[in-house]
Amino acid sequence: MPEQKQPKAPVFNPELKKSIAALKEENSPQKLNAVINELVKSPLLAPAMFDMQGKPAPKPGPDGRIQLPKNTKVSLVMINSPEGKHYYLAFSDWEAAQEWQKQAGKGRPIMALRFDDFANMLQKNPDAAGLVLNPGANSLRLEAALIASVKKQKDAIAKVLQERAAAQIRPGDKVTIVEPTVLPDELLDPVCEVLAQAPGVGSAYLQIMIVNDTNKSYLLVLDGPKDEKLFAAVAQAARPYIASREKKIGLNITTSVTPLGQQGMRGSEPFYRKGEGRIREEDDE
Repeated sequence: MPEQKQPKAPVFNPELKKSIAALKEENSPQKLNAVINELVKSPLLAPAMFDMQGKPAPKPGPDGRIQLPKNTKVSLVMINSPEGKHYYLAFSDWEAAQEWQKQAGKGRPIMALRFDDFANMLQKNPDAAGLVLNPGANSLRLEAALIASVKKQKDAIAKVLQERAAAQIRPGDKVTIVEPTVLPDELLDPVCEVLAQAPGVGSAYLQIMIVNDTNKSYLLVLDGPKDEKLFAAVAQAARPYIASREKKIGLNITTSVTPLGQQGMRGSEPFYRKGEGRIREEDDE
């Protein structure tokens, strides 16, 4: 019989610890944003307590992991702030977890969790005030309201990317590009605000794309490198206008280096240029 592969341990993100240290040196919104950007994609460790419901504790496997019996109750360790608030406890890596266990004199089992797990637990537990990461000299305390806001934004971006993936053009589709009769300010003004923060985008174009004579959507072409995070931010800025249309019309975003982008730019004038911002028809008169 072939040898069964043991599950791999989570790969920890060294950038998370570095970003926390940078935030400690300079407490600024930019440094906090850098921490959050790393936190949402990093595995975290959390000390836990297990109630086996009377069943014997399973033995660890070769990799140190244990398979919990069904219906095992799991409780995460919480710590109290000087103000008496309760916070979930988490660590960015094994070194931080072991240091805490050493100082606390407690050798509790460790679980691997994700940012979304903590966000969901905080939503369900009104007694939890937030999350403390790496308690000690380099600890970081994140309040529940901030975590909920980040989770909401993360979910919105994921939805935008999912919608974009579902709207991809397939081989054999008939694609027609036409100039929009009107460039809607309610759509383009918030998009330009996002583009102004993206130095890699030189200009932007808006067209109407019709696929197979029936599926109509806006086509936004960005003259710059492909950047999924920027695409998601632009789509979020455009969402209020897109969602308010009586006749549903989507939004596709591409770059100038793609064949579709080249077609969308051909013979068209941009609505945005770097350094100039939003370009309106009266600006050219």
